[in-house]
Amino acid sequence: MKEYKVPKRKQPVFSIVKKVIKPFFKVDEVINTAGEIPDKCIIVSNHSAKSGPMAMEMYFPKFTVKWGAHEMLEGYSQRFHYLRDVFYMRKQFMGKFKASVKSFFEAIVSPMPYKGMKILPSYPDSRLVYTINCSMKALDANMGVVIFPEDSNDGYKEEPTKFFAGFVVLAERYYKATGIDVPVIPTYYHKKQRKIIIGKPEFIQKLKKLGLKRDEIAEYFRKAVNSLFRKYIKAN
Repeated sequence: MKEYKVPKRKQPVFSIVKKVIKPFFKVDEVINTAGEIPDKCIIVSNHSAKSGPMAMEMYFPKFTVKWGAHEMLEGYSQRFHYLRDVFYMRKQFMGKFKASVKSFFEAIVSPMPYKGMKILPSYPDSRLVYTINCSMKALDANMGVVIFPEDSNDGYKEEPTKFFAGFVVLAERYYKATGIDVPVIPTYYHKKQRKIIIGKPEFIQKLKKLGLKRDEIAEYFRKAVNSLFRKYIKAN
């Protein structure tokens, strides 16, 4: 694993790219119930297929890094097979031919937006330690860390049915290292209604004192994210 350098706020090249693609990820309203976003925080959000990360990059009122599939930060072959076999065929139920055509082109151009969005590779194995360590460096630099923890193996749903607990591990590790209980902010993005809803921050140590275990905390935040959908999207 290469040494991680905390990204700088100024990225002139990607700023130009964002202006070009912004109309395709338009957000008309950001509903912020959290008030002022803390300097260092963890944001947990639904993924909304491939729209969520880019919408969060352009409209979330906080400079952030984001967790993303490690395959998309590797070579062309890994990017192509992840896009075709996992993202399009498994998660979006697309036929192989159409998925192959889309993946062929997207695997070529994807490195720029992924680097521009400051994507940190997330792993399903022991290499997750690298992602955690990089995220801790970002928190130390007063950046937000956006994590999309939903289990999307059966496709992306308006209401995620399961959250993985990687973000809880990050909060626990940071508390152990610094004594800071980083606020975790539930957030929901809806593409069709063009809205981002930012919920009120919660604290992992507070939930642990209530007796909640790691998976139960992940479930607590899943329900918090879904409640934003029900209150601000589904009810309208």
